[in-house]
Amino acid sequence: MTISSTPMKPFLFAVCRPEGAIALDEWQSFATFGGLDPQQDIVRVSMVDATAPNPTDLDLSGEYSGVVITGSPFGYSEVGAHGIPTVLEDRAEQLAQRVIAEDIPTLAICFGLQAITRTLGGTLVGGFAEDLQAPAITLTEAALSDPLTRHLEPVIYGYTGHSDAIGVLPGDATVLATGEFCQIQMVRWGRNVYGTQFHPEIEKEGMRIRINTYSDTYYPADEKEAVIARCDAADTTGANQIISAFVARYWKART
Repeated sequence: MTISSTPMKPFLFAVCRPEGAIALDEWQSFATFGGLDPQQDIVRVSMVDATAPNPTDLDLSGEYSGVVITGSPFGYSEVGAHGIPTVLEDRAEQLAQRVIAEDIPTLAICFGLQAITRTLGGTLVGGFAEDLQAPAITLTEAALSDPLTRHLEPVIYGYTGHSDAIGVLPGDATVLATGEFCQIQMVRWGRNVYGTQFHPEIEKEGMRIRINTYSDTYYPADEKEAVIARCDAADTTGANQIISAFVARYWKART
């Protein structure tokens, strides 16, 4: 995909983490895999800064091609420094309610998927956390006909790093991909709202940023080289192609 010369509607990036190297990498990587200009085709709005606009106050369907709800260092089951800030919890719930109610094209990644699950009355569970790795992700029969996954191999690999996982999946969700350990890896609500537990926006260099950032969080610091080696060995092309497919399906011209 190449950057279009036709005026296009940008994608709204609901950023669920503080500014920093990871926030910068996920923005630039999404642009790269989507064939987008990061400055013109993506509008970033903080979900953790109470002084930033609330995404739910924006004209989501009129001004934007779609919505991306990013991952986050904060978790619903965490306490203390990693507990979810009130502003993020409130905004994530409001945004989840809106994209589901209006079936707005959405890609909710990791924390974003969990926020939608909680908002709809589903449950999150501990005990199925995945550290920094790229586990096998198996597509379901439903994925064979879905526009975002039908071109993929039956098994793909995608980078993970999360403390919570989906327990009970709510609403009319269709499971598109599963994992051997963390069982729900990708779902779709309605026709246009997608969620992934894995991170389709991360590639090797981006994973190294996260390994350096989360030392002693997801793994003991003395295991760093082993974590780098196993992550570098992964081929996450299939997972990355989900972003390409999402943009190709939903990127709209201004009218």
